[in-house]
Amino acid sequence: MAYFFILLTLLLIGLIIINRVVYKTGSARIYKLDSLTASYDAIIVPGCQVYPDKTPSPMLKDRLDGAIELYQAGISDRIIVSGDHRKQKYDEPWVMRNYLAAAGIPPEVIFLDHSGIDTYNTVYRAHAIFGVKKGVMATQRFHLERALYIADRLKIDLYGYATDFYDYQTRTRIKNSVREFLARAKAWYETEIKAIPSYLGDPVDLAGSGYVTLDEEQRELDPFKP
Repeated sequence: MAYFFILLTLLLIGLIIINRVVYKTGSARIYKLDSLTASYDAIIVPGCQVYPDKTPSPMLKDRLDGAIELYQAGISDRIIVSGDHRKQKYDEPWVMRNYLAAAGIPPEVIFLDHSGIDTYNTVYRAHAIFGVKKGVMATQRFHLERALYIADRLKIDLYGYATDFYDYQTRTRIKNSVREFLARAKAWYETEIKAIPSYLGDPVDLAGSGYVTLDEEQRELDPFKP
């Protein structure tokens, strides 16, 4: 029993150290809007929950609104919306793209990453598939710290813009904190072994049109057809 508690203590210490390293590495690359310059290949928006009525959750809406601010400020003229589209009836990138387009962002500058199933995949694919050499990510600060840590370990020049606009309930904040505490250990492991996503796909040229990233069904249903 004593060995169990020793191992548990060591594990907890390890998790605390990892979380501290992630915080220190990631927070150093988070900037306010007026500190960012117009020299980024793309604005990257990681996905999260969307509702059955095809609208973004408050957390995702914050991220998208942050991307709109960055685009309107001229930080970049390309936006990558990266999320989970493993199931036909659950499509984060599609909801994200349509929200941005409805807000006045030209649809052709919005690129969909259908395989951004987690933060590691989103960051990895931004560089490997979309060719981002220097990018800025719009998401909540707690999430940015981990995403920017991953980018740093993968040698990707990524910066962050915190989108903490919504006043979340205390229960939600606690839930996010616990989840993030463990997710940072996962991020450390993935970057330590240099994990390669199970699905990559063909490269996408950001100099072209975002329409090429729509699948056949999306092109048919697109409410913003040119």
